Amino acid sequence: MRVSGDLIYDILVKYDRQRNTQLTRKTEELSSGKSILAPSDSPVDFARSLRLKRFSERLDRLNKNIDIISSFLDSAESTVNSAINVLQEARVKFIQLLNTGTITQDDAKTLADYFESLKNYVIKLGNVKVGDSYLFGGVKTQTPPFSSDGTYQGSAQETTVPIAPGVEQNTNFNGENYFAVNKVSNRVLAVEVLDKVIEIIQSGNLNDLHTQEISVDLGDGTKSMKLLDAFDAALSRMMEYRSILGTKRRVTSDLKVQNESMSLRLRELNSELTDTDYPKAIAEYEKAKTAYQALLAAISNVQNISILNFLK
Repeated sequence: MRVSGDLIYDILVKYDRQRNTQLTRKTEELSSGKSILAPSDSPVDFARSLRLKRFSERLDRLNKNIDIISSFLDSAESTVNSAINVLQEARVKFIQLLNTGTITQDDAKTLADYFESLKNYVIKLGNVKVGDSYLFGGVKTQTPPFSSDGTYQGSAQETTVPIAPGVEQNTNFNGENYFAVNKVSNRVLAVEVLDKVIEIIQSGNLNDLHTQEISVDLGDGTKSMKLLDAFDAALSRMMEYRSILGTKRRVTSDLKVQNESMSLRLRELNSELTDTDYPKAIAEYEKAKTAYQALLAAISNVQNISILNFLK
């Protein structure tokens, strides 16, 4: 059976479209650097790639949270540390005062002013802000957590954000814990003790420094304590929570490194799955190009034969 020139031509045109599609495909792979250009190319690998990409993007978002959290933790730890340092200085003066039988009127005023300034400074530290938010008021971030006499008016509830799968960290803190608030009076215990010391200094009866007691409850039950013991209990509680902040900061830093490492590995896996194998793609491109050129030549020959047949 004789095959007509038109039929041969139609077959060659069909293959022309196929070869052109193959050549275009290889060109797109080389220009984009991706071997999977559409879900239909490989539904299973495309789905895997999508999952890897989403997980990697989630880790990147968590690391952005960590960057924000780190500034809050650094500020909180630095602030509590400053308060502790100041109170430790006050303790030295307090002990010196306990060992002094009498003081002059001028010395009494100097000491009273000194303790008053330290007390106010501690309250100021408790009202520190990061950006527009108070740090130690819990979820009450828009109002000062401590009043002028050291009364806590913040919240016990804290805001947290995720920093790793299943792990959350604070963006604000319950000042009742970090500044050792006395549950009996709802005041910063160290500030409350300093107020008592100032009153005794102004009265001139320094013996009361040894005998006066204060009711204290730091969450472990109410007890009556001498002023120095109460002051030490406040310092001890603040040091405990400073240590907690340090641990939180180290954990957060370690999680960022872990997240970055995992995110990098996920991107590598996704790259292995979807990136173009350039040596292979170039070889296939050249093969498709050669086949396409051969096809174009065949089509040209058919056209020439058809013209000759027509002229005959």
